[in-house]
Parts: sequence; C-alpha cells; structure tokens
Amino acid sequence: MRLQARHNRVLRKTTVGAMIISIVVTVEACGRDATPPPPSSAQRPVQPAPPATSLPNEERRGSVIYQSRGRRDPFRPSRVVIAEKPPTVDLTLTGIVRGAHSFYAMVESEVSPGMGYIIRENDVVDSAKVVKITRDSVVFEVPTKNSEGKLITRYVEKHMPTGLSR
Repeated sequence: MRLQARHNRVLRKTTVGAMIISIVVTVEACGRDATPPPPSSAQRPVQPAPPATSLPNEERRGSVIYQSRGRRDPFRPSRVVIAEKPPTVDLTLTGIVRGAHSFYAMVESEVSPGMGYIIRENDVVDSAKVVKITRDSVVFEVPTKNSEGKLITRYVEKHMPTGLSR
C-alpha cells in the first residue's frame, strides 16, 4: 500500500512538472510575434511585374514534366474484368451401359489417368453432379462463379467418342 502511494505521488509530481513546462513553452511561443511588420511603402519602391515570357531551358530544368507514356490512366478502373471460362468436367466418357431400369456411365479422370468411375444419375464426381445419362451422353451440373462472384449452375454435356456409340 505504501509503495503504491509513493508511486502515485511521484507520478503526480512528474505530470505537474510536464504540464508546467508545456504551459511555459506555449506562453513563450504565443508572446512573440512570429510575423514581422510589413515594410512601409516609403521604404520600398514599387517594381513593375516582369513580362510573361517562356523560361529558358536552363531555368526549366528544375521543373517536372509529367510523361504519361507507358503508364495506366488513373481515371480508368484498375480491375480488369476477365471473361468467364466455361465450366469443365475433368472426366472422359469411355462407355455407357444400360441396366434394368437406368443407364450407367463409365468415365475416366483426366487429372489422374487410369482412375475410372462407374456413375449413375444423381452421383457427384469432383463437385459435378450427374443429372442425366442417355444412350450416347452424360449431362453434369457444375456450380461456378460468374464475373460478379455469384454462384451459378452450369450444365456440361459429355458425349461418347465417335465410333464407340451405337
């Protein structure tokens, strides 16, 4: 308790000292007149303004001239809108088999060749849902984002390679 009281007294003395110093500095700064009085008109003769002429090259060297070549226009948007890419499904349709009540499709992954799947309607493969399987094609539903960032659904249709379908 004593230590805290002593600490408070020291802190109070330091704060009071800092306030006194800041008041003295402020009074001194405000007491002086920072701007000298304007010279009387009798002391200085009136000189006419120099004629407006172009400056010689030596004097113009210190000035800055803006070169816009190779720079972007600051008044155009910096974000360039990129055209939407069509959705893709990284699968190759290798065969379609007709079952008792529906079709089954055999697909091979393009990302990891040799990896095959047997799929049917409503299966999900690599974030693409199988919507419909016909005799010669498979329709996938792919969620994608448009240029504004909104989630939309696109459809991708994969066909059997020519010569394999009947």
